[in-house]
Amino acid sequence: MKNQTKANFRAFFNSDRAILMTCIGIALVFWLVVKLSQEYRTGATFSIQYQLPTGKTFISPPPRTLEATIKGTGWDLISNNLQKRERKILVELAELPSQAINSNLLIDKAQRQILADVQVTEVNFDFIFIQIENQSEKRIPVELVQDISYAEQIQLIDSLQLNPDSISITGPLSEVDSISSWPTELVELVEVNESGTHKIALQTPKNAQIHLSPAEVVLQVNVEQFTEKSLFVPVEILNAPDSLVIFPDKIKLSCITGLSHFNDIKSSSFKLVVDLQGIPLNTEKNTVPIQLRRQPSFARAINYQPKSVEFFFVETSLDSLSIPLPIDQ
Repeated sequence: MKNQTKANFRAFFNSDRAILMTCIGIALVFWLVVKLSQEYRTGATFSIQYQLPTGKTFISPPPRTLEATIKGTGWDLISNNLQKRERKILVELAELPSQAINSNLLIDKAQRQILADVQVTEVNFDFIFIQIENQSEKRIPVELVQDISYAEQIQLIDSLQLNPDSISITGPLSEVDSISSWPTELVELVEVNESGTHKIALQTPKNAQIHLSPAEVVLQVNVEQFTEKSLFVPVEILNAPDSLVIFPDKIKLSCITGLSHFNDIKSSSFKLVVDLQGIPLNTEKNTVPIQLRRQPSFARAINYQPKSVEFFFVETSLDSLSIPLPIDQ
């Protein structure tokens, strides 16, 4: 079997087909050597890193990549592409004579990142203009942007809480100074029926030189079931003579409150007054509106009837009997 296989190989290599294939292979090698010895142009990408002076920042972000045209022989370009290192250009801004980087400087820095036999002929920028100023940092409140609805008979126990409720903002002085608060992304919650926490992202700055810390906050939503409570509240008279009385002197008041505060609401929690300062007492009209001067923070949808009271003068007789009389018309 082995002798037969050797005989087959010997017969093949002695055939015309084998000779033709060998000639084609040699011609291909020579063609490849000639082609790779010629000069070519191609593109190359470089990353740009900027070294800022201490305490400075960019007003607007400069370009971070550079597109260059390079030329060289095919062999040199292949060798250049086989390099594994990152093509990185470092620009030290403190050493620049002006706030502009010209193409000659960029070509020179790019040339140092590739093989000496490969030449950088041009780049895609004539100039890169650099705008820098002092870096500023301050703390500002977070502004909640929300669209929240609550289930039936459910209300907030207290206001919506953000943690933290303020953040640090860092960036160019001219921009940071004009910012007084920072909004969250829209929070959409539908038919909330239980308390909970939610992570909320802050809106992304349009200027990449603005940095937020932290970039998200936690929203605390505390809710409870609410109910209605009714009670009678006395009406206090202000700036009136002692002989004046009002009717009625107690008003039925109703409000909505959470179950946790139901027992905290008393008639003394509210202050209803009628103020007769500047109101003529000898006119045909003897009514005065009722004003709500005090109410607890946990009561809402407050309603009371009537909205006004009548006032009368009281005359005292010798036998100490009081008869309320209407004002003389």
